[in-house]
Amino acid sequence: MQTVNYTDARNQLAGLMEAASRDREPITITRNGTGVAVLLAIEEYKAMEETLHLHSTRANAVQIQQSLADYAAGNVRSGELCG
Repeated sequence: MQTVNYTDARNQLAGLMEAASRDREPITITRNGTGVAVLLAIEEYKAMEETLHLHSTRANAVQIQQSLADYAAGNVRSGELCG
């Protein structure tokens, strides 16, 4: 993850925004040597929001974990999607 101090971030904001969007990697912005903010591509932020929503209830989180465990164990079956 790239780290940049506040002054450089302010002076290079357009370039940092382009880099975050292009590279899909977060950029930490520091002030007095401490990270205080993160610059993210909007797509990454939306993906994080969706993940948080999917895990927002215990039942959803348990179902997702069980599905991943089933997949890892090879407990899958072929089928067609409705639609």
